[in-house]
Amino acid sequence: MGARSAAVSYWQDLSFIDDQAAERQLRTIAARPSDPAVRNGVSEVRKLREGVGLPPSGGPPNEMTVTTNVKAVLMRSLDRKGDVVQVWMVYDRYATTTEKSTDDNPLKDQTDNLIVTWTRGDWRVTEAPHWVRRSAGPRAYDPHSPYAFQDGWRQVANG
Repeated sequence: MGARSAAVSYWQDLSFIDDQAAERQLRTIAARPSDPAVRNGVSEVRKLREGVGLPPSGGPPNEMTVTTNVKAVLMRSLDRKGDVVQVWMVYDRYATTTEKSTDDNPLKDQTDNLIVTWTRGDWRVTEAPHWVRRSAGPRAYDPHSPYAFQDGWRQVANG
């Protein structure tokens, strides 16, 4: 349960529009400061910024706030002891600004994952190549499917 809670918390709190904030966050939650998760995460934020017409580095435009809501998770251990866990998440993401408090076109039912490892007394994110090679994609998630439940998907209570 700790791996699941950590992954959901990290995913919901991670900055997806401010590369400098994302780098600080990733260095804090990464298994090691040099873990590829830090470099790759910052790179993804910069690609996202460029994809929406922003400079590759900087803070959020127009006091934009991005909110991520994880709705379901699927966990798979990548080692025999359960110290390295891949956590797949289905989530919605909303962007709001001071001028516009609702998102007319949120990202809905997105799927992504984090690999977390029990390191130095806490669950930490890793993208170490030997764990990434062991990872696998999930079966599809549908909140009304008994097959998704049988495969291990569990809904996340938010609130």
